[in-house]
Amino acid sequence: MEAVRAFRVILTILYASYLTNVGLLLILLPWSNGWSRLVLTISPQMGALLDSPVLRGAVSAFGFLHLALLIAELLAPGRLSDTQ
Repeated sequence: MEAVRAFRVILTILYASYLTNVGLLLILLPWSNGWSRLVLTISPQMGALLDSPVLRGAVSAFGFLHLALLIAELLAPGRLSDTQ
């Protein structure tokens, strides 16, 4: 049973790391210079869509959702993913 508990702790740490990194990336990337350079390298129609503040805000909101899931997981580990 101790091995199962250790495995769950490792999975929780990996999941929290994923949520943190992807959340911050999705929040910051749409408003960075890298996003603007990406928009310039693709077709004008797609560039206009990606340059839209509405789409940038939607991507950032998805990042905030990742951080909200992180907080929920830290407050109650395993509650969201518990299958028992």
